[in-house]
Amino acid sequence: MSSLRLSNSLRAKLLYYFIFSMSFTVISFGFILTLSLSLQEIADQRFEDEQFLHVLQVQLDEIQEPIESYLSVFSSSSLAQLLYASETLKDTLPVKRLIIDDESELLKREIYFLIDSYLLQVNQVIEMKRGRNVLGYTQGFEELSILYNYITDRINEVSLKGFRSQLGEYRNFLELFRKIQMYSLILIVLIMAFSFSVLLKNVNTISFPIHQLSLMAGKISSGDFVMADIQFDSVNEINHVASAFNDMKNSISHYINELKKQKDIEQQIMTERVRNLKMEQLLKRMELYTMQAQMNPHFLFNTINTGVQLAIVEEAEKTADFMENLAALFRYNIREKKFFVPLRHEYEGLISYFNILKIRFPNSLNLQLNIDEELLDHFSCPAMSLQPIVENSVLHAFKDKEGIGTVTVSIEYNFPILRISVKDDGIGIPEKTVKALLTPHTHDYQLSSKVMGLENVIQRCYFFYPEEENVVEIHSVSGRGTDIIININTEVEPCIQL
Repeated sequence: MSSLRLSNSLRAKLLYYFIFSMSFTVISFGFILTLSLSLQEIADQRFEDEQFLHVLQVQLDEIQEPIESYLSVFSSSSLAQLLYASETLKDTLPVKRLIIDDESELLKREIYFLIDSYLLQVNQVIEMKRGRNVLGYTQGFEELSILYNYITDRINEVSLKGFRSQLGEYRNFLELFRKIQMYSLILIVLIMAFSFSVLLKNVNTISFPIHQLSLMAGKISSGDFVMADIQFDSVNEINHVASAFNDMKNSISHYINELKKQKDIEQQIMTERVRNLKMEQLLKRMELYTMQAQMNPHFLFNTINTGVQLAIVEEAEKTADFMENLAALFRYNIREKKFFVPLRHEYEGLISYFNILKIRFPNSLNLQLNIDEELLDHFSCPAMSLQPIVENSVLHAFKDKEGIGTVTVSIEYNFPILRISVKDDGIGIPEKTVKALLTPHTHDYQLSSKVMGLENVIQRCYFFYPEEENVVEIHSVSGRGTDIIININTEVEPCIQL
């Protein structure tokens, strides 16, 4: 039974045909190869001497041309080329020069000795050139040219005699070549005929089942999975393909039914995910509104009390300036309800706050601004970002520190980063606190009732730029001060659009 299946296999049939055709091809090509090698051997024997004489002539030319250049212009490169060519020609000449009773061989032996004389005279001309014997190397070059022309004539004479002697064998060479062509043509015709017969024998066995499979595939592509399974008797491989095709049809039909059942479930899951995303986005917005709405009550009480004291002690002019700046600052805090504001708005609010601080701390606080005003109308920044950081420095950086404290605000632009820096020379921030401040809060983070203004600014920057690793930096040294930096990538849009 297994032998019957093997004989019915397309692989077995093709293997039988392949072995037969390859055997026939190998035998035929072997015969042709034998004839070709014989032909090649004859041709090599006939043209070997002419090829060798041609090589000698080429190497002589490679010596004659550079020696003329060397004698006319003393050139080290020409000398090197000349010496190399001389050694090459010397190595090419045969060492053993047997005397054979053959005119052609005697002529070649004469050429070899003439070349020896030529190389010896070349060396003599080079030595006379080095010795600056102008007359000597001039005469030597003339004699060398005469010898060169004579050797060339002898080489041409030997080549011509060899060519004439080979003309008689040219007809035999052509006859053998025609036989090889004829055998090759017969072989190609036989192989094509055999291959065509094998193709005709097997095409009907394979084409009809494949045609049936293609019709069935067309029905499946149109969505018809209810048709009956395809049945026919062909070679084993085609039968296996038909069986696998029937199984595939049934499996696809079952899979489509399962997909229809899962589609409603996946739709429900996607709806739930969209709802969760909307809730998470809303939660983030609520956190931002909550954090942005916070204000430090201590600052309000302190500034108001200072205004009252100034109104009692001083004249009304200075009090008016104080209250004017305080009103401007309150107006800015109340006005800016957006997440992002022009940099100039933030700058104006900071100026009002600086003026208030100068009145409150006239002798203990030095406030400096290092800002390129051309940047103020070209960029935006998170609202209420500068004033809370400066306030944090004023309230915490100079505790228990004597002397005048300095707070410097700098804004620089180095494409594409807008760099905002608030630097003080206070007591510094502990490393543990810095690490806690720079930890991003997730949406399930529980906000305390009193969120620091600095923490408020940092977390808002993290919300706006979640993919920017260094959007906020804190560099603090104990006893030497703190530098808080906000890096805004101007090519990146905030993740929460306004």
